[in-house]
Amino acid sequence: MADYSSLSYWENRYTNEHLEIFEWYQTYETLKEKIGDYIKPTDKILNAGCGTSKFAEDLFIDDIKDVTNIDFSENAIKIMVEYYQEQQVEMNYKKMNVLDMKEFTDKTFDIVFDKALLDAVLCGENALITVEKMMKEIYRVLKDEGHYIIVSNASEEGRKILFDEKMWEYTIMEIEKPSKVLVIEDKDPKNFHYIYILKKKSIEPPKEEVEEKIEERKDSKKDNKKK
Repeated sequence: MADYSSLSYWENRYTNEHLEIFEWYQTYETLKEKIGDYIKPTDKILNAGCGTSKFAEDLFIDDIKDVTNIDFSENAIKIMVEYYQEQQVEMNYKKMNVLDMKEFTDKTFDIVFDKALLDAVLCGENALITVEKMMKEIYRVLKDEGHYIIVSNASEEGRKILFDEKMWEYTIMEIEKPSKVLVIEDKDPKNFHYIYILKKKSIEPPKEEVEEKIEERKDSKKDNKKK
């Protein structure tokens, strides 16, 4: 089985197969009915693990234009930059690892979009540790009450354990696969992809900690007056 978490796998794939435009799982058009209510034209969007998807272009056509696309594959970014230069369309692509997005300040984006990225990361060694780090970084760059939208091949049973309830509240939707590989019965989980809408919660410090800091400030002011 391919190691979809490996940088070398993706660099080799994009170099040797000369992929230009390729969509994992679903297109924007098939997703729009499900996720459209969560995305506004004024939103600042991060398309994480963009690969060679035309998701950003489809958003642009829908008048949603503030989209930053990142991927850790230099070859994928090169393909997309060259593609849009030929189309004479200005798109924002950056080579960046979602585990380390220090270029972005805290609370930068309204939406982080992930189509198959989480699934790919889970294919690697120490996957749970890596996913935890990734989700903390996504949480950091999201604005308060912003949304992390995940399109996954896995049902809720296999994903809910990853969603820290202190950080996120989530809803889930099913969407039929564009072409069913296995058709046992209509409701067979293998016939669906799953959309997770994670809403960022604000993590407030415990009340005792806040009160303690207030008292510290009061004591500090008293000491300054004495001096």
